[in-house]
Parts: sequence; C-alpha cells; structure tokens
Amino acid sequence: MKFTSLPEAYSSFREPLICTFNTESAVAKDVEILIKRADDDKVIGKKRLRKVKQGQIDIAPYLRNALQPTIPEQITTCTEIDAGTQIRVYLEADGVVSERRRYIAAKVDLEKDYMPLTTQIKYRTMAADEFDVISYFAYPEIVVEILVEAYGKSYSYLRVRPDSGGQRTIAITALPFDEVPDELKVSVEVDGVVESIIHYQIKPNLKGSRRLAWLNRNSSLETYTFPLRKSVLIESTRRHIETIWGKEAAQVESHGQLKLLSAYEPAEQIEALGEILSSPKVWLIRGCRPQRIELGVERTLTSPRSEMGIIEVDICTAKEGDEL
Repeated sequence: MKFTSLPEAYSSFREPLICTFNTESAVAKDVEILIKRADDDKVIGKKRLRKVKQGQIDIAPYLRNALQPTIPEQITTCTEIDAGTQIRVYLEADGVVSERRRYIAAKVDLEKDYMPLTTQIKYRTMAADEFDVISYFAYPEIVVEILVEAYGKSYSYLRVRPDSGGQRTIAITALPFDEVPDELKVSVEVDGVVESIIHYQIKPNLKGSRRLAWLNRNSSLETYTFPLRKSVLIESTRRHIETIWGKEAAQVESHGQLKLLSAYEPAEQIEALGEILSSPKVWLIRGCRPQRIELGVERTLTSPRSEMGIIEVDICTAKEGDEL
C-alpha cells in the first residue's frame, strides 16, 4: 500500500483535495482509508473502496465537516484565536500512513510567503470593550508579529507572537490596557518589516448600534459596528395543545428582526461589508461575547453622486428566546 499523491500543503479545503493511492497488490482488494487529525490522531472520516488496485479520495468534505468557523466565548486581551480555519491531517490504510499536511479555509496564492486575508479598510472604530480581528496566511518559516500601540493620556504597547504557519486570526481589543486609549495603532510585522498598519478609534457606540461578525470571501473573520438601527420587528406565534378538554393556549414563540444601517463609508469598505450577505455564518457581538444570528432580507444602498455609500442588513435571532 502506498499513497502516491497528496494535495499541496495549505491548499483550501473549500475546494477538492484529491489524494491517490496504489495497493501495490496483484489482485483487487477492499481498502478502508481513514482520515485522521494529526494533533490527536482522532478519526474524522473514513471511506471504504471495494475491489480496487488503485484509486483516489477527496478529503475536503471530511475536513469541512470536522471544522466549524467559530469565535471564542470571551475575549479579554490581544491574542491569537482559533477560528476553525485550519487543520493538520494524515491518511492511514492497511497500516500505512501518509505525510502529515496542514490545509486551510482560505484559497491563497501558494507562491507567496505571506498574504493578508482581511478585506476591510485600515481605519476602523470600536468601543473599549469590543474586539476586532486581523487574519493572514504565512508559511512556517515566516515570522509574523503584531505590535499593538495604545495612545491616550499615556502610551503603552504589547506584542502578539502567533504560532507559525497557516491561516492565523488575531483578536485586537483595548481591554488589556490600564487606561482606555483614544486610539490603537496595530502594525503587522513580517520578518521584521512593517507590512500593514491598522488604526482604531476607541469611542463609545451610539445607542442602538450593533456589532456584527462574519466570514469574508477569504473564509476569515471580520467585525464591524453598524451605528444605526432603523426598526425592530417582533413576530409572535401562539401555539396550542390538544387536551381532553379541547385546545388550550400554550407557549408563545417570538421571533425578533432588526434592521441595521452602516455609516457612510468609502466604496472599498462597502464592498467589504457586502460580503456579510453571502457569509455562511453571522454573529452579533455584545462587548466581546458572540451570539449566533441569521440574516433576513438584505439590500445595499449607495449614493450615485459620490464614492460613499451605506449598506443595510436585516438580522434575525437564530435561537428562540434570544434578544437582538
């Protein structure tokens, strides 16, 4: 038994990942292939092929089932987070194991050593108790560090040193600083050279504003605070139960819907925000705590006389009893 080819490391599991094998047997035989997670040797998928001498298997569906994009339940400092966007696996069959390789959610140019995966503009706003995320891809030999500088009544800074290699997600927040800063300056350093700088204004949200998180076109997390709430719609349904005395009113189900409007933003930012409409997952962020929600009717509004525009999004509760 021999695995004859594997997908290139850091290929996207959003696309087919074809692995081929040869039983090296003179007669056709049944083969069971196990897909295992390299971190703990857990079997995340298996496929049985009957009467074959050679064959292939697409492992991408198994990786997608094993990984779910997620946000930690609470974020209190600037740190790397596990967003469910990469996995290291190997195959096993007839006691033979393949090379271990890491695959990621984003589709990247594998000719490049480093690629930013964030799509929003580099001037952003968030409240002191909120967080933002920065995502990138890098090969293991590339050293990436994040310098977070806080400006206000005093100056302070901290550094984040993520693990090397793959698709990485870094949470940025003002919470670890003793005094609430007026501004954060976040520099992404690649092999000691500043590759990009993101500026954050730290200021309270308007009453009624809501911060959302979603997956962009690179399958990476993004966050943004929608400052305006246009309307709230609550739909209630009264269920009835059958009893020996007839129908009786039972639990009342309620379903909330909220319409959010962005600030007037440059066309580049509107394009980035528009990716929320096709995101497979969307969260409402309260401070630093996520809540799963769904999208309702959505539309994009832009101004025809300038490059500025707004985006309007309808969100709904994903779980009965949740509030928006």
